[in-house]
Amino acid sequence: MANFNDFTFISGFASDIEAFIKLKHGLGNIYYSPSIVLKSFDNFCYENFKNKDILSKDIVMAWYKLGVDKHLTPKTLRLNMTPISHLAKYQCDKGEKAYIFPTKTLPPEKGYTPHIYSREELIRFFNVTDNCHITPQNPNRHLIMPVFFRLLYSCGLRVSEATNLLTDNVDLESGILKIMDSKNDGERLVPLSKDIHERIKKYYELVHCNKHHKYFFPSKTDDPIKYMNIYGNFRRFLRNAEISHGGKNHQIRIHDFRHTFAVHCLRNWVLEGRDLNTCYPYLKAYMGHTLFRYTAYYLKITAEIYPMIGETLEKTYPDIIPSYGGAEYEGF
Repeated sequence: MANFNDFTFISGFASDIEAFIKLKHGLGNIYYSPSIVLKSFDNFCYENFKNKDILSKDIVMAWYKLGVDKHLTPKTLRLNMTPISHLAKYQCDKGEKAYIFPTKTLPPEKGYTPHIYSREELIRFFNVTDNCHITPQNPNRHLIMPVFFRLLYSCGLRVSEATNLLTDNVDLESGILKIMDSKNDGERLVPLSKDIHERIKKYYELVHCNKHHKYFFPSKTDDPIKYMNIYGNFRRFLRNAEISHGGKNHQIRIHDFRHTFAVHCLRNWVLEGRDLNTCYPYLKAYMGHTLFRYTAYYLKITAEIYPMIGETLEKTYPDIIPSYGGAEYEGF
């Protein structure tokens, strides 16, 4: 039996799973969600392949069939198989004959069209966050939520970048965030606007002056605030702000604040007559994109949402507006 943080592994793969997760952490990866998948896989193997310790094709395909039988979405199925494939590769690197599931053969994930908030929707949403109350689960909820969601929009942060933001990486004097261990192991500096800088300083005085928390947005146990906590509040705020969550197939996502930031930034530049060829590298660096096409994707959305500037964009920047459709939100 092997233990790692909150997880207890009990199958024949316990030691390899623990070592593999430790390796990921040693490389600077948070690796929390994949660890949850590996824990489920560990239980599955304990119940069905109790004495096995090498990932054979039979074991891997049985896990895959379980996901198919549960009618998992293409995205969830991919998330369910990828850590198992990586674990098998880890065993192969050790000299074992493990079966590496070909994740590239999985069905493609459905494209996602982001929701771009209007100015009125943003005002209503942020007003609702300002009126949230203290809860036993998180005594700082009423202080965290107004700042957390404004930070997502005003800085275009990914949710994980905000939840894992270290207090020591917030420069209160200069108004600059240091984002570490971001997507693709990236790091970047994110300057704050004047308004959000003032809010951050007031928030710090209320939350961190009497007790220095490791994470800028701490949970009750001083761990980083959990995604499901943020998501639960997000859905409640949408409802109270009278913003439709979009239904089962078109749900608004927290990540849409990041999309909205990028589109609003481009819209403002176009209306101000800025040269986007000059401005684009700044937006790419600010958002932590590794590829230019990720940033160019927002130019296409901007042209579609604001017809009054769409013609200008198409005439002036035809070579940098991509023709592909919506992409999964986590890719940007």
